Amino acid sequence: QEFVRNIIDDQTHTKTEVGRPISSYFGLAFDGIYQTPAEVSSHLFSNANGALPGDIKFKDLNGDGQINADDRTFIGNPIPKVTYGFAFSSSYKKFDFSFLLQGVEGVDRYNDLKQIINFDSRPFNSMTSVLDSWNGPGTSNTLPRLTFNNNGGGNVSSVFIEDASYLRLKNIEIGYTFDIKNIGVKNVRLYASGQNLFTITDYTGLDPESTSLIDKGTYPQSKAFILGLKINL
Repeated sequence: QEFVRNIIDDQTHTKTEVGRPISSYFGLAFDGIYQTPAEVSSHLFSNANGALPGDIKFKDLNGDGQINADDRTFIGNPIPKVTYGFAFSSSYKKFDFSFLLQGVEGVDRYNDLKQIINFDSRPFNSMTSVLDSWNGPGTSNTLPRLTFNNNGGGNVSSVFIEDASYLRLKNIEIGYTFDIKNIGVKNVRLYASGQNLFTITDYTGLDPESTSLIDKGTYPQSKAFILGLKINL
């Protein structure tokens, strides 16, 4: 394989191995951002491959003085450790109320949308997070410099692994039942409900509930509001 500025040709995102979750994320381990020319020079493998201050720095895990496919490691778990839900319903006189919370904990997601939008050399609109990109020594140790050239962001790496744990209000409903038997019906229930009204998560992709291993911008769960009338004859 050939490596130019730490570019790896084999861009496999996952690997399955005995003793690990199926399709675990597999790639280079992020080690910060090169801040100065001296720091680049102290990593000879990076200097030889054309890295510049502001580029992503990866860990040389096997210690051979190169950043290549042999430095890839397991960088994330796509299978939730805990999946949970909480349902509640209650009524008081003619009012009724219910809701459903659902979530997962201990799961990672590869946010490929971030890689495509923020690190691709094609002229896409970027996320607002690029406003905090490296633009001089000490300005950032998490976001590389802005460039049309490769800054290390083209590699499959832990840069794009994010905690996709979330808590979501899947459904909430409130209703009121009217007794109006004098018009030939038992009762009429008026209700209002909403789906996916809020989500608590640190995931920066469109939807932490996405089931895609490699999230390229899966369309998110939509919010919905319903006003209904139920007639019992």
